[in-house]
Amino acid sequence: MELISRFDLAKARKAHGGTILASAVLPEGLHSPFDHAWGYLNGPGAMEVHKHHKEEVYIFTKGSGFVVVDGTRYPVSPGDVAYIPPDALHSVVNEAEGVLEWAAFWWDIIAPRERNGSPDKEEKHDECDVFNDR
Repeated sequence: MELISRFDLAKARKAHGGTILASAVLPEGLHSPFDHAWGYLNGPGAMEVHKHHKEEVYIFTKGSGFVVVDGTRYPVSPGDVAYIPPDALHSVVNEAEGVLEWAAFWWDIIAPRERNGSPDKEEKHDECDVFNDR
């Protein structure tokens, strides 16, 4: 197996108003149907609160902290995946000393898929889903 990506502090740039460091997740030249970035927050601190008309997923790889979506805080740690719905105000918060790191992936809104073979059942994403074992 060839390692194709890892967050590299030396290649990171300031993002979200200078509140975090970010860099590409996928290597240059590899085309994907989504946008992507590593997020890096050396705490304590918080990413600038923002929103966009895209769907987004964060996969946490280091540290612990919170995803804040429309004012609700969700605890996160390595292995957790957070879905952020379109147009939701959101941020990442690191209240501890040390690093909170995540991979972010976002894309244009996709029409609801059929579920269980029935076109009548639409996917509903009206709040942040954090998939973890808590």
